[in-house]
Amino acid sequence: MQRQRPRGTTTRDSIVAAALTVVDDVGVEALTIRAVAKLAGAPPMSLYTYFANKNELLDLMYTEVARRLYADAAHPTWQTELLATCEQVRAVLMVHPNWAPLLTRPVPPSGVQKRERLLRLMTDAGMSPADAVATLSHAVITSIGLALVDITFHRAGQLDAARRFERLKDWMTASATADEPVTHTGFSKLPSLAPNETFAFTMKMIIAGIEADLSTRPSALPGPASGTQPNVENPLQSARGVAEASQSSA
Repeated sequence: MQRQRPRGTTTRDSIVAAALTVVDDVGVEALTIRAVAKLAGAPPMSLYTYFANKNELLDLMYTEVARRLYADAAHPTWQTELLATCEQVRAVLMVHPNWAPLLTRPVPPSGVQKRERLLRLMTDAGMSPADAVATLSHAVITSIGLALVDITFHRAGQLDAARRFERLKDWMTASATADEPVTHTGFSKLPSLAPNETFAFTMKMIIAGIEADLSTRPSALPGPASGTQPNVENPLQSARGVAEASQSSA
C-alpha cells in the first residue's frame, strides 16, 4: 500500500517534480495522474487542487523544464552567457531526453528574467533587438537539435557518434584515391568527432560568425518571418510558427 504524505506536505512543486520523474520513466504520452499521485504519495483526486486537468499539469511541467533550461549563469558577456545557455540546454536534455516533447507545447512565454538580460547584453554589443532574439533562438534550437541527434542514435541502438566516426575514418582513409587528397587528409588529421566536441565546435563557430557579422553588418542576421513573434523560451514552438508563417505566405 502506497504511503501518503502527511497532510500539508504536498505542494505544486512536489507534484510537478513527481510528474517529471514519471515522464523520465515512461515518456510524456504515457503520463497519468494516477502515476503522479502514487509517486507524490497523495490521493489522485487531491492533485486537482493544484491544476484543473492534465493539460494544466503539462503546462506546469513545461514551465519547470524551461526554468531549468534557461537558468541565468550570470556571465558578463553575451558570448559566455549564450554558450552557458546552450550548454545547459544540451546537458538537461541529455540527462532527461523524455522531457524534449514538452518543449513543443504552445505555452505563452512566462517572462524568464535571464532572457531579457542576455538580450540586453547582445544589444549593448551592437545587435538590434530583432537580431538578438534571432541569435538566441537559433543557438538554442541548434543545441536542442544536436542533443536530439545523439539521443536518437542512442535509442536506436546505433553506435555512438565517436565510434561511428572512427569506423568512417578507417574506411575513408583506406579507400581514398589519389584524386581525393582533401578527403584523405581531412579524415586522417581529424582526431575524433565525439558529441561533446561536435557541440563545442558548433557553438564556437556560431559565436565567431556572429562576432564577425557584428564587426561589419550589425543587422544582417536572419530574423523571424514577418508577423511572427519569436518565443525564445519555447524555441521549438517558435520554429514551428516561423515555418507555418513562411508556408502561408508562399
